[in-house]
Amino acid sequence: MQRWKNLGYPDKWILYVILFIFTMIGMKYVISTRLPEGGRPPYLFLIWNSFLAWIPLGLAVLLDLISLLTSRTAKLALSVPAGLLWLFFYPNAAYLITDLLHPFNRYPIAAGTRFWEDISFWDHLFTLLFTGLLGLALASVSLASVHQLVRKAAGRLVGWAFAVTVLLLSSFGIYLGRFIRWNSWDLLRHPGFVLRETAAYFTDAANVEHALAFCKWIFLITLFCYVVLYGYGRVHRLSERTQGEGT
Repeated sequence: MQRWKNLGYPDKWILYVILFIFTMIGMKYVISTRLPEGGRPPYLFLIWNSFLAWIPLGLAVLLDLISLLTSRTAKLALSVPAGLLWLFFYPNAAYLITDLLHPFNRYPIAAGTRFWEDISFWDHLFTLLFTGLLGLALASVSLASVHQLVRKAAGRLVGWAFAVTVLLLSSFGIYLGRFIRWNSWDLLRHPGFVLRETAAYFTDAANVEHALAFCKWIFLITLFCYVVLYGYGRVHRLSERTQGEGT
């Protein structure tokens, strides 16, 4: 039981339940949001995207379970493939913020009108913003959990190098998903083809410049969210430790 507490449970479970509740609230708005002319909800794809965003968190829980194994051989044999799967699916969480483009693409905006005064437009925009924030939260919480395991195994410096590297790779993965339309399934099913096509794409200097311009913002946004979460968690732990010493 103490080993579970050292990993942050049951507080983690409480946080995961809260995230799940807010995800259900977000999906309710995804289903109920309609275009002014009615018809099928335009953002139903967010249900699938949100499911994909939860996979890294599920794999982070699996990595916590693996870390409790007493056998080093079994721990290593299971943590490596689970960790790679986590890394493959990790960009799917923060990817949700790029879906913010869809209201501007799908909502009917007449030229010369003050469309921002239309509450219906804000319903669309805030629905996408809410799911994007959920994605950032899931990404940050998932990374914090795996970062904790790496820090315990290899030290603070390696832990932070790991976290920053993951955010850099994730920014690039989000670019590949948004602009080249690759996803985690493609990399798992056809890794050779994905690597060849991606390498060919980046032989064009303009594509490299385009990717750097996009990835810098994704990296800054995800790093900011993660540092805030990590910093708050550290302050909270220090406060609890101080209270414990005081009693």
